[in-house]
Amino acid sequence: MSKAYENKSIHNKTFLDSIQNDYPNEYFDWKVTIQFYVALHRCYCVLETQNIDIEPNHIKNISNLKTVNNDLGRKLFILYRNSRQSRYDGFMTQDAMDRINKIKFEEGNRLLPSIDTLSLNYYPVPA
Repeated sequence: MSKAYENKSIHNKTFLDSIQNDYPNEYFDWKVTIQFYVALHRCYCVLETQNIDIEPNHIKNISNLKTVNNDLGRKLFILYRNSRQSRYDGFMTQDAMDRINKIKFEEGNRLLPSIDTLSLNYYPVPA
């Protein structure tokens, strides 16, 4: 199954890059959400390579990930929090939400390469 999660992470990253290329100044709420799923599926690979079951609860998976690599779990939690806030936290004005989500998107752009690097310590992913 790890290969399926890796493929899903790549698929999501391709989609994220496409949206960013086509709409560089819009849809930051969606971009932030996709960043989380890019990282989540990569981290699922890590959990599986450590024989840790994938739970239906994101917080539980993040907690389990922290037992493998605390830094990786911490960074995934930041993307999780950003994703939740971009979708569910109260609205001020659309302009204000767009500015906040743009900042969170930029934070995600800094975190994703580190998450990739950290997760690759637990590969190769079995086919």
